[in-house]
Amino acid sequence: MKTGQCYGLVVGFALIAQLGYGQSGQGAPRLIDAVGIKLTTTGPGIMLSRTVSQTHRLDLVVQGQYIAYRKPIKVDVSSESYLNIAPDVMIGLVQAGVNWHPFRRSSFFVAGGIAYSWHPYIGAVATTDTKLKLDGLELTPEDVGTVDLRLQWQSVLGYVGWGFGRAVPRKRFGVGVEMGVYYLGRPRVNLAYEGFLETTTLDEQVPIVENNLRNYRYLPTLNLRLTYNLNRPTL
Repeated sequence: MKTGQCYGLVVGFALIAQLGYGQSGQGAPRLIDAVGIKLTTTGPGIMLSRTVSQTHRLDLVVQGQYIAYRKPIKVDVSSESYLNIAPDVMIGLVQAGVNWHPFRRSSFFVAGGIAYSWHPYIGAVATTDTKLKLDGLELTPEDVGTVDLRLQWQSVLGYVGWGFGRAVPRKRFGVGVEMGVYYLGRPRVNLAYEGFLETTTLDEQVPIVENNLRNYRYLPTLNLRLTYNLNRPTL
């Protein structure tokens, strides 16, 4: 994640915390009971929490996370030629859900929710600036053209998880760990190309690849988080 994006998360966290203090000082109902930052396998992010039922031990959690990689890569094909690969790998999610603590004296919880991805695919574009030599076959950059490959899933994702730690800590600070899985739906392959590949039957292979990927519908995730209770008095 870029430094500017990390800075933005920190600033956003501070502004949200200040909003909570301001509401508390004016005696108005607090919309947020706790704020938090998290580090996950699907990107760093922030979270907002509110206890909706102390009797049933239910917390509403709204969160967002982001991670991306788009640095160009050069792949050597031979000693005199290479491919330019421009990856487009990004996971950006906003999510709302509920945490339920089934045991009154335990921090163990189960979670469920719905997430929205504004970039529901990963992909790469391949081009070349040099002649490619493949087993005696020589291809010019115009022959190779451009190959754009994307693996796409649905924008609305289901989520279930479990872990330890309270979204609204009983003390001022709290830590937690959560494991979960997103349901992505059946992946789709989008392939666009020009050049010598237009003379092949590559399009006929796309349904076969999609069928082979039909069971890859889940994205596991693990996150560590630090939360701050806005209701606790300051020293």
